[in-house]
Amino acid sequence: MTEKDLTQSHELLTKQVAELTRKVDAITSVFCQAKEILTLEEAAIFLGISKSCLYKMTHNQVVPFYKPNNKLVYFERSELTKWIRSCRVASMEQIESEAARIERVLALK
Repeated sequence: MTEKDLTQSHELLTKQVAELTRKVDAITSVFCQAKEILTLEEAAIFLGISKSCLYKMTHNQVVPFYKPNNKLVYFERSELTKWIRSCRVASMEQIESEAARIERVLALK
């Protein structure tokens, strides 16, 4: 095999590994969607963040979690969804609409 052939084979294998990794991540995500109680790794995948980021969030008690027997960390999927929804940021249109409503109320006083 020539050096060019080796390079092409390496590039092909790299692409195939990346594609397989993407498929495994997709399957893992579907699996996590079906479970109600998630491990740290599953919750990180569900939230789309790194495990270390999620661990820091549990350490700072930013996100709801369970730690039975003071050991492994678990998460309830519905609570994570509720937590995500509680951090909503209003759109500019919503902010402007609310500001106009407040101006109308103040004008009536």
